[in-house]
Amino acid sequence: MTLEEKLDDLNQMILKGEILQSMDKYYHPDCIVIEKNDVVANGLEQAKARESDLFEGVEAWLKSEIISTATGENVTMTEWHFEYKHKDLGHKKFDQVAVQHWKDGKIISDRFYALY
Repeated sequence: MTLEEKLDDLNQMILKGEILQSMDKYYHPDCIVIEKNDVVANGLEQAKARESDLFEGVEAWLKSEIISTATGENVTMTEWHFEYKHKDLGHKKFDQVAVQHWKDGKIISDRFYALY
């Protein structure tokens, strides 16, 4: 499977709401997750727990849309648009770029850039 095929499969799983399953399939056990220049998760289990926590307050997922993707040498990128209703935060819309670096066929780092 090429890196482009892996990215497409990863993104399709995310679009179907299979986020934790996509992490089991594609994230390296020693991965890190970076947001706003801070490491917010070290290792797959911590990354999955963080995702679970993020979705706890979501009442309704309204939209997930891929704007663009790119693939390079051991790096992939996806520009996303998301909308959801959160029990505490209300109706949220945001755009972000996810940049994944790959090692041994798995994502070793996933960095999120918010677009304003």
